[in-house]
Amino acid sequence: MAGELFIDFRMVHPLGSFRIDASFGMDRESCVLFGPSGSGKSSLLRAMAGLISPRDGYMRLGDRVLMDTSRGIFVPSELRRTSLCFQSLALFPHMTALENVGYGVRGGGEVKRRRALEWLERVHMRGLENRYPHQLSGGQRQRVAIARALAADPELLLLDEPFSALDGPLRRNLRKELRDLQRQTRIPMVYVTHNMDDVCALGDRVVIMRDGQVRGVFSGRSMWEAGRAGEVFSALGWGNLLEGRFIRSEGGWAMVGPFGEVFLGIREGLKEGPGRAFVSPEAVKPVYQDVPIQEDLRRNVFEGTVEEVLPLPSFVRLEVSVGEGRIWQVDVPRSSSFALTVREGMAALFTIPPWSVEVVGCG
Repeated sequence: MAGELFIDFRMVHPLGSFRIDASFGMDRESCVLFGPSGSGKSSLLRAMAGLISPRDGYMRLGDRVLMDTSRGIFVPSELRRTSLCFQSLALFPHMTALENVGYGVRGGGEVKRRRALEWLERVHMRGLENRYPHQLSGGQRQRVAIARALAADPELLLLDEPFSALDGPLRRNLRKELRDLQRQTRIPMVYVTHNMDDVCALGDRVVIMRDGQVRGVFSGRSMWEAGRAGEVFSALGWGNLLEGRFIRSEGGWAMVGPFGEVFLGIREGLKEGPGRAFVSPEAVKPVYQDVPIQEDLRRNVFEGTVEEVLPLPSFVRLEVSVGEGRIWQVDVPRSSSFALTVREGMAALFTIPPWSVEVVGCG
């Protein structure tokens, strides 16, 4: 086991026309599965719990192999010692909070009761143990569900967007409590979400999924360091990852590629050669015909054709073809005059501030 991660998992499984092909590993830590809706996160979680039998797969939990399709091994869910907490909580309506928490505790009588009371106290629910789910608030029901999952003393805790129905301070408080409990118990935890705040608060390890595949695995501490954000968002299919060559240019550095030349300004640590840079969609600015272009933006003006207009709650996302058919994402505020007049098929000019270009790899 020396040098091995505590959990090793992979699966290949078709779901109709959709296919999951994913693998990752983790230690006794909090791992966040992060990605857009429909990326396969919940199906992967159910496969870890033993609720899905993949066509091809392997799962090791410590020194126990729970699944190995090449050897015909598939340990059923009830024998895996995993606890799965669904988005819907699935508390038993006819049981009190105490009875719900004690349901999965091994043993009986006073042992079960003491264990359930201990966990209700740890989630700040002592005194409410005799209430039924309909007598509890949403946050209280969530605490009961987490206590029930942990009271069973699992070797792996699986949570499928448990806080999605909660907002504001309550969600933040529950996240912190869950984080503290995971650190105290050292039970490995896999948490599914598409909420960036959950990633920042809970992710020792972050597994990014899109279209049924793992697109990146990042350390929670390192993923927001300089040069990493572009990789993270590009893995999610968000933003503009530019690939080309870094060259010295008048007044600093530039990148050249199929999109043309993007001026980067003065940069330390760059060297000539192939590399990648990232530009967020909101950094790309439309050029208004009646507004003079600032001097420091004139070197980064590009002509593109608007291929798609996607209205979203606070902005309009444009898919713009630039250069040799490359598609850029551009976000403009819904209140802007450009957002009010833009149409698919329209040609327009855009500019990129040199300081907004993030270098994510060179040499």
